[in-house]
Amino acid sequence: MDAIALIAGGAAALGVAGLAGVVHLVHARRALARKVAALEETIETLTDRVFELAESEELHRGLVDAQGDLIVRRDHAGAVTFANRAYSALLGESPDALVGRAVEPNVLERGASRRESDGSQSIDERIKTPDGERWIAWRHHPVRDGQGAAQLQSVGRDITERKAAELALAHSRARAQTANEAKSRFLTTVSHEIRTPLNGIMGMADLLIDTPLTPEQRNYAEVVRSSGATLLSLIDEILDFSKIEAGRLDLTAAPFDLLPLVEGVAELLATRAHAKGLDLAVAVDPTLPARLLGDATRLRQVLMNLAGNAVKFTEAGGVAITVDRDEAQLVIEVRDTGPGIARGDAERIFAEFEQGETTFSRRHAGTGLGLAISRRIVQRMGGGLTLQSEPGHGATFRVRLPLVAAGPVERPERLDGLAVMILSRAAIEAGILARRLKARGATVTQAASVADIAADSHFDATILDARMGDDALGGAMTVLGERSGRTILLVTPAARGDFTRWRARGVGGWLVSPVRETSLLMQLQPIDNAASTADGLVDAPTLVPATAAEAPLQRLSVLVAEDNDVNALLVRRLLEKLGHTPHWARDGRAAVDMALDPALAVDLVLMDMQMPECDGLSAATMIRAREGAGRRVPIVALTANAFAEDRAAAIAAGMDAFLTKPLDRDRLSEAIAAHVRPSSQTPSRRAPKKARQHP
Repeated sequence: MDAIALIAGGAAALGVAGLAGVVHLVHARRALARKVAALEETIETLTDRVFELAESEELHRGLVDAQGDLIVRRDHAGAVTFANRAYSALLGESPDALVGRAVEPNVLERGASRRESDGSQSIDERIKTPDGERWIAWRHHPVRDGQGAAQLQSVGRDITERKAAELALAHSRARAQTANEAKSRFLTTVSHEIRTPLNGIMGMADLLIDTPLTPEQRNYAEVVRSSGATLLSLIDEILDFSKIEAGRLDLTAAPFDLLPLVEGVAELLATRAHAKGLDLAVAVDPTLPARLLGDATRLRQVLMNLAGNAVKFTEAGGVAITVDRDEAQLVIEVRDTGPGIARGDAERIFAEFEQGETTFSRRHAGTGLGLAISRRIVQRMGGGLTLQSEPGHGATFRVRLPLVAAGPVERPERLDGLAVMILSRAAIEAGILARRLKARGATVTQAASVADIAADSHFDATILDARMGDDALGGAMTVLGERSGRTILLVTPAARGDFTRWRARGVGGWLVSPVRETSLLMQLQPIDNAASTADGLVDAPTLVPATAAEAPLQRLSVLVAEDNDVNALLVRRLLEKLGHTPHWARDGRAAVDMALDPALAVDLVLMDMQMPECDGLSAATMIRAREGAGRRVPIVALTANAFAEDRAAAIAAGMDAFLTKPLDRDRLSEAIAAHVRPSSQTPSRRAPKKARQHP
């Protein structure tokens, strides 16, 4: 009661206005308390948020540091605004110590800058660090901070191990290249050193065979020559393989005659094939261009390899070389009747040092490089080399080449309406001859015996195979009688003398196996239109005596520049057998003086490339510099080196041709004929000078 009374008394004393003020104060205090409580709640929320952000930042930094990459941000002045632990370790300082400072690593080497597709910039730097050196691959790209200010963020990755691996690889590549060059130099030297005595061995064997010998002595000399040829083939294969491995197999593109190239390969292998009783025949599609553009030397090498293997591995039957067209490609097939090759070995034999015979009892020697080299050559020409074979059914090697014509395609000579009989037991050769004649429009009948010839048949020409024997030939000529307009005898080179005794019995011409296209066409022409002898017999051009071909139209004065006594003797004897007068110089300086000596009147120089004091290249250069205007002495390089760069060096020095050792009479004769123009069609009246040599 007293309190109420007191309040009442106070209220009475304050009045109504005072009471209202008190109530207002109470409400204000309560509102303030509510605001304080709300602020306290906000502060607590912000405190939790700050704690969460601190945890997130710590987690983010931990993740950035755990990556191992170097991360740094800089502002527009270059001052560090952020650096992770990896970057700070690169500079040897703490991350906090770097912030706010324009600090850069110590760059020892800087690579080229690269602009990436996303607008960033990449660069590799070799940086000096507290513990050594490190290669860092940087990627710089612009970013913005929380306030929108532009900054540059750089992310670097340690590529020290990668750079070390690249450097080691470069060193290994350099060592391999050096070793490869050393191998090439070694092979060049070995080739030269082997070919030089081999030239003497094979050349002297040839000279020995041309002298009067007993049958036993001749057999020994021929074995020496054959063994030398085998060794030379092995050397050439190893050299070719080494050039292919070194990427130095150079191809040349020049016009060449297709038919003579293929027929020449067959003729080179004919002696070996006929000695084994094999047929060897060639058929070239007459609609093909006569001249093609390509590397004739390498194509001949491939054909020699394929056909040579076919002859080597075939024991019965024969080998056929055919050339056709398949759209824009030249297709060459070498087909044999040998033992064949299992399908599982069809690719293996194209590998290096692989052979068809894999046992220790194999009968055929070789390096196993021929097919591998041939396939790589064909592939370099833009073509392919494949094999189709089955055991017991022979093998067919097929070469496809995108060779183009080097001139206009001429219309082939036709034999339309000509009826031809081929009487032969040689299935391969008779079949190829029939194919060639049919391609030119002739009607061909094949028979293996007289009994197979129809009684009422008539022929414009009959080709009789001399290998059937005298009885079969005599019987055939008796049966045919007047039913054959012309009789042609097919003989092997070793049996060319048989034609003489058949001439009196009505044989009007002959063909030599493997048959050349020009000879075949000439024999089938009407006699009044063909080149004929006085007695009306058409002579095949393949039967021109070798002595007539070798007889020189002009006795030449030939200088032999050669420091090796054996090789010099060989070349001089070959020249003498060809009817020329040799002169000998032992070194390059003497060769220059003798080549320019008016008293010798040298017509040709055979220049060895490697000689003491002055080599062949230097000697050729001096001759070209000193010879007078209007006079150019042909210089033919004679060397044991067989690389393309040696040939190029010889031509660059002013030489006109390039002959590799070992040298034979035929190639020497061809080189002389190609580079020395005879002054007349009769032997020279100039008295032959006594052969002179320089000491």
